[in-house]
Amino acid sequence: MDITVILEQMGKLFLMLCIGFLLARFDLLDRHTKQKLTKILLYVTTPMMMIDAFYDRMLMTEAQNDAGSVTVGMLFADCFVFYFLLIVLSLLLVFAMRLPKADRRLYIFMTVFGNVGFMGFPVISSVYGTEGLFYAAILNSVFNIFVYTFGVVLMGGAPAESGSSLKKRLSAIPWKKLLLTPAVLCTAAGIVIFVCRIHLPHIIADTCDTLGGLTSPLAMMVVGANLNGMKAREMLSDLRMNLYVLLRQIALPLLLWLIIRPLVAHPVLAPTLLLLACMPVANTTALFATEYGGNEKLASQGIFLTTLFSLVSFPLIIWLCVSAH
Repeated sequence: MDITVILEQMGKLFLMLCIGFLLARFDLLDRHTKQKLTKILLYVTTPMMMIDAFYDRMLMTEAQNDAGSVTVGMLFADCFVFYFLLIVLSLLLVFAMRLPKADRRLYIFMTVFGNVGFMGFPVISSVYGTEGLFYAAILNSVFNIFVYTFGVVLMGGAPAESGSSLKKRLSAIPWKKLLLTPAVLCTAAGIVIFVCRIHLPHIIADTCDTLGGLTSPLAMMVVGANLNGMKAREMLSDLRMNLYVLLRQIALPLLLWLIIRPLVAHPVLAPTLLLLACMPVANTTALFATEYGGNEKLASQGIFLTTLFSLVSFPLIIWLCVSAH
């Protein structure tokens, strides 16, 4: 893929982010509106995009008379390995930086869980189209599994009266919440459509495509709006956090790439995993920090700075990825 085409797509996403920032600055996208848009993204457009990604991928493989070079089972296995690698690397990162003991769990959480949904889908869709989005959808379902299992245990998500043992923490995981979210349900529906080769009525497929197409602009505007109001000078003054951002957004994805590239030969899956590895810290981090008594200010810093720096790291990582091919 031509690097100029990629940079053009990234430029569009950046402009959408800037528009969201300006709308929030002029109070046209206030907190209440952001909350409503976020719910629309979570409950409507993103689930529709999941179904559309699987359906389009099915039509593509049928048109090419190809069963798909990467099966769904292989994709799930690759995504599980991807997250296990991220966990191992996050532990090494925390150890190497000699971070304060009280914040180590939060730093591990920030390192493992990137913003796959709000920023990952728009970026992957713009760079690698339907095929990349298909892979990202699988990884997002694995993300949900890990965030509500490993993430909950990591952040201490068990009621105080239930104790702190691993068994009791696992029993406190909201499995219903995990399995019954619209994105997970629609991903499951998409897998069924893809595997069973189910052809949807044209009007339904078209509706999923149209609604799913709203995800990228809405998501990037919400991300831009979230950047408004944060005190950049105060955020940038934390040297430890600045070092962490550099390592997380540049060194970690490149180190992961050195591991992934020999193991995953597929020309689209490998760079898709790479790009998802350099996504900024997930918004879920702030929610978990609030829910489980973590350092909310540190979580907000991580989200803000990695999102801001991703505007530089995305083109750099993409360039390195494209040049490797």
